[in-house]
Amino acid sequence: MKRIVGWDSLAEEIGSAEATSGSVLTLGVFDGLHRGHIRLLSTAERLARAAGLQRVHVGFTPHPDLLIRGTAPLLLIDEGELELRMADAGIDLWCDLPFTPEMRDTSWERFLERLVGVSKAKSLVLSPESAFGRDRQGTLPNVRAWGAEHGLQVHPVAEVLSGGVPIRSTRIREAVLAGDLSGAARLLARPYALAGVLKGNTVVLRPSEAAVPPPGVYRARVGVAGRQEGRLPLVGRLTTVRVNEDQSLITLLRPHAADQRFEGGRLRVALLGGPSGADLLP
Repeated sequence: MKRIVGWDSLAEEIGSAEATSGSVLTLGVFDGLHRGHIRLLSTAERLARAAGLQRVHVGFTPHPDLLIRGTAPLLLIDEGELELRMADAGIDLWCDLPFTPEMRDTSWERFLERLVGVSKAKSLVLSPESAFGRDRQGTLPNVRAWGAEHGLQVHPVAEVLSGGVPIRSTRIREAVLAGDLSGAARLLARPYALAGVLKGNTVVLRPSEAAVPPPGVYRARVGVAGRQEGRLPLVGRLTTVRVNEDQSLITLLRPHAADQRFEGGRLRVALLGGPSGADLLP
C-alpha cells in the first residue's frame, strides 16, 4: 500500500498506474477501524479483485471534526498499526485530502465529480450513514442517484450491529474511557491497544491524543508497535501493566530483559482486562 496526500498526488499516482482501468473507491476517516469499517473494506476489496481494478481509499487530514467542531476525537488506533491494517484490508493506494474551509464548504456533487474524475472510480462502496460535502448532503440516496446518471456503481454495505445498535467509533471511545475493554474489543474485533515511547519500565503516552482507560492494573500483551514495513498480526508477551493516575504513563509491572532492545522506540500495549479478571478476553 502507498499513502499520499493531496489532489495532485492522487492524480499523479492514478495517471502513472500501469494497466489500470479504474478503481474501487472507499471514502472516510476510519479512525477506529472497527468491525463496520472492516466489512466495508472487505466488500470493496472483493469488488476490486473480481474486476481487476485498483483499490483506492480517500480520507481527510486533519480530522474534519477539528474544523467543524473545534476538536479532533481521541485516537483509537496507533497510526503505524492503522496503516498495517488498512494495507492488510487490500488497499493499494490511500490518499488523504486536506480538510480545509474550502473543502468543508464544497457541495457534495462538485466534490464527488472531482473525486471520481481524478481517481477513475468505477465503483464506490458506502455505508448507509455515510454523508459528505457541504451540510453533509452527500447521503447514500443522493450519491446513488448521481451514480446512476454518471456511470458510477454505488454499493451500499449494511451496518454492523452490536447489541442491536450500530457500531460507531464514539461507542468504542466511551467503552475505553469507562474501562469496558471487553466491550471495546467486541466492537473493534481485536483488543484495544495503546502505543507510546518506552523509557525504562514505562511507556510514555500522549493522553491528549488517544483514549486511555481509567487508572489501574491491567493484563496486557506488550510488543513492538506497528510499522509500515512490518506485518500482521501484532502480538506480544503476556504481562501486567499499570495505567498511572494522570493517564500519561503505563508501567510494566513485570519487565523483561528483552524489552530493553526497544528502549526509546515505540511499544504497543494491548489491554486485555482489569484487575478483577471479569473483564478479561477468553
